[in-house]
Amino acid sequence: MAIKISVMLTGSHPMHDYIWMAGQIESYGFDELHIADDLIMRPAWPILTLIGHHTERITLGPAIVTPKIAHPVYHATSLAALDELTGGRAVCGVGRGGLNTLIGIEKPYKTTQMLREAVTVMRKVIARDATPFLGEFFSTTGELLLHQQPVRSEIPMFIGTWGPKISQLGGEIAIGIKADCVADPEYLRILRDNVHIGAERTGRDPSEAEIIIGPLCSISMDRTAAVSMMKQLLAIFLPFTSPMKEAHGIDDDCIRRANAAYLEGDHSKAESFVPDEAVRAFSLTGTPDDVIPQIEALVDAGATHIAFGPPLGPDFKESIRLLGEKVLPCFRSGT
Repeated sequence: MAIKISVMLTGSHPMHDYIWMAGQIESYGFDELHIADDLIMRPAWPILTLIGHHTERITLGPAIVTPKIAHPVYHATSLAALDELTGGRAVCGVGRGGLNTLIGIEKPYKTTQMLREAVTVMRKVIARDATPFLGEFFSTTGELLLHQQPVRSEIPMFIGTWGPKISQLGGEIAIGIKADCVADPEYLRILRDNVHIGAERTGRDPSEAEIIIGPLCSISMDRTAAVSMMKQLLAIFLPFTSPMKEAHGIDDDCIRRANAAYLEGDHSKAESFVPDEAVRAFSLTGTPDDVIPQIEALVDAGATHIAFGPPLGPDFKESIRLLGEKVLPCFRSGT
């Protein structure tokens, strides 16, 4: 069962720690390393520059950047620079952003159109296409021409989403989608079917579309510690998971209580409000023997690429070792 297996890190770590973290991840043979570009942590582009300079093989990119925070031209030039630094090892996820409410964006307006235009503009910049573009959200003039010659005129981009409608866009205009926080095969099938609808809309073979699944991850030989860490993360993150939390029937009152307790500093109380169903729906949590069957079920449901998401586990070095030595080999050719 050969699929891509990757890792995502957030911007929560001290900057220089990313050097040895990326080194460990690359040494185990993971395919890609994604860096989250969350509003409340260190931004992705400087982290990617740092690890790009200290790695040799692994594909690198942000997952995801949002044109709501910075113009797509900025993201395009940053992506081209990363591709230059790494000798053509860059990839990029583009999405609406999961923490928009923190900057007062309660209901994103015409998200599909915004992302369609953003990807169009980014591709034009990287291809050094100076044809003017006039969109509803973004525009460029004929004078906008990247001064340097990019290493590649086209850099792979995927759409970051966990919603069905935008999954269609990923199948239509990008290499596919990345759906973070998804660990339920039934929900994955919904996203997969919508990616295929988008691919078929443009005459593309649906089997060529990438379905990258980025479940939250807490791996340890201490199952209790792994679950505890995951429930604490979910106490923070569950409020931002629509429409998945509704699809899984996660009680809003439990979400509010868990989040409030965590913000008040009572982490044990916060854990008590996070249901086990949320752990199963959004994450791969437990020992390697616990999560390998979950990954197999995700692959059977259509995942072509698994990207292990935060927090990875109670002990980073142990978690990466377990993933690299116990989990990764199960999904390589000939195994």
